[in-house]
Amino acid sequence: MKNAALAIAVLGSTLMCASCTDETKPSSTREPSLPDGAMGSSNGSTTAGAADAPGSTPTGAATPIGSEGPTGPVALDNPAAGGSSGVSAPVAETCDPSSLSGTSPNTLSLDLTAAVQPVHKELFGVLMETLGRDVNGGIYVGPSSNVPNTNGLRNDVVQGLIEAGVGAVQWPGGCAANTYDWAPNKNPANTMGTDQFMELTTAIGAEPYLTGRPSPEFAESNRQWVEYINNNPAHPEWNLKYFKVGNEVWGCGGNLGHDAQALATYQTWYDANWNLLNAPVNGKELFLVGATAGIWTVNPSTDNWLTLMLKPASLAGRVDGIEIHDYLYFPEASTTAIPNLGFSDDQYYDIVNKANQGQIAPRIRNIRTILDRDDPQGQTKIVEDEWGDWLVGLNEAQDTWTQQGTVMDALSAAEQLHVFMANADRIQMAALAQPVNVIHSLFLTRASDAALVRTPTFHLFKLFLPHHSAGARWVLHTLVSENIQGNNTSFPALSSGATVDDAGGINLSLVNVDLANSRTIDITLNGGAASYAVSSAQVLTGAAKDTFNDFGQPEAVSAQPLASSSYEACGGSLRVNLPSKSVVMLRLDPR
Repeated sequence: MKNAALAIAVLGSTLMCASCTDETKPSSTREPSLPDGAMGSSNGSTTAGAADAPGSTPTGAATPIGSEGPTGPVALDNPAAGGSSGVSAPVAETCDPSSLSGTSPNTLSLDLTAAVQPVHKELFGVLMETLGRDVNGGIYVGPSSNVPNTNGLRNDVVQGLIEAGVGAVQWPGGCAANTYDWAPNKNPANTMGTDQFMELTTAIGAEPYLTGRPSPEFAESNRQWVEYINNNPAHPEWNLKYFKVGNEVWGCGGNLGHDAQALATYQTWYDANWNLLNAPVNGKELFLVGATAGIWTVNPSTDNWLTLMLKPASLAGRVDGIEIHDYLYFPEASTTAIPNLGFSDDQYYDIVNKANQGQIAPRIRNIRTILDRDDPQGQTKIVEDEWGDWLVGLNEAQDTWTQQGTVMDALSAAEQLHVFMANADRIQMAALAQPVNVIHSLFLTRASDAALVRTPTFHLFKLFLPHHSAGARWVLHTLVSENIQGNNTSFPALSSGATVDDAGGINLSLVNVDLANSRTIDITLNGGAASYAVSSAQVLTGAAKDTFNDFGQPEAVSAQPLASSSYEACGGSLRVNLPSKSVVMLRLDPR
């Protein structure tokens, strides 16, 4: 079967499919049973590498995770760029850069001279809603709890949010925000109030993001809420930047519906709030977010809520951000429910495809088309403040919100974050739903003790921290990926993300969604320093597609060193072998 190639050119921040034809297709045979009884995945052939199987190492693939890794920087001496910079570092033996280019069906070309768009830390935000055990029974245990805490907030969760690089926290919702009265809840005795919320975001270095009640009678209360935070003599360090007027006003925020009349009603609500909130308080300006209709109504070719909202007769010029909610939605109530454990190969492929080219990326393209046409100055940003894999709960009878969190969820998160970063000029914020015990979470807790589970998605967030640290800027690049056949659909097996920071270091993330086969990719660095060294190479994967971390057990999924045999560098070229169902993160430093 021919090797398929999907060329994805990241130009500015637009993803373009240049070829989506043939595919490599794994067989439907099942993976050999794993010793721990974990869910298996499919074997099959590939042109990019031999099939991974327990107890064996494919030619050119990684040795078992953690058994081998770089003991020091691996040099990329680039004679074509003028030789070594003179900095002392291990130097690779003489090699031929052409031997690492043009032979793999998967290629990635980076333009290091065009890295100008900052990747906002807010793209790595979370929605912390008073829902399920996200707040109460999650991050909030109360000051008298035996679980170590500070003012009622679990110390381990707070520390975990720092380690994960969470850059923004939205609260108190979500739908819960539409009825939340802040005034009697500045510092309640039984839950997190405004004071604890601001202490939390200040402690973890994240931007606070509030959602207020939307209708006009609450506009003055919303103004007082902002005043309480941004002009609080006891807390001059508090700085509220983001505020949204209502949540999903088409549904839980007012049942307005999705049509033009619904927008006209919401416009009066938004204006009543804007009139009181647009002036800076104590020199601190707000970024105001307007609610929108359902994501499925967005169409650049028709009149709909979003296209009408951006017209001068509506809210053009007064909306800094637009609310976008876009889940991979397969809960028990769905007609196509997907379990959070024990899902099939087809269900896995459905999720990882929808996480990028199958749903999230084309919907972002549609929104961008409208914004770029009707707001060419780029004033109005996308605020994707609810996203994630919404699957069947672990125990629907007891807790409909909690999902275990698996390797699949980590790969799905990586795919979606690649889309968000590629569009960082338009996407101001993205908030994963939700950090603790709810939907696509970073942490799991239980009431019986102080145990904490860090999910695979926590480790993915932590792995991606360099993408939004040290002044990281998006690197324009072109990816050519083989296609894979899954769930009767052909789609790219690989995705990529690249940033360069203020020190000139390159952060490169690569995802291989193939369940059975490793994939080799040839990478070309264009521009930048004369030479680089691979200073870090990590991989996030697991024994099976639904491998998870659990209470009282060693972590089965965490970032591990990528075996040095899995990558080779020479001059401005790099070849990497990506294990099946994995995320690889490389750090290249100039030398």
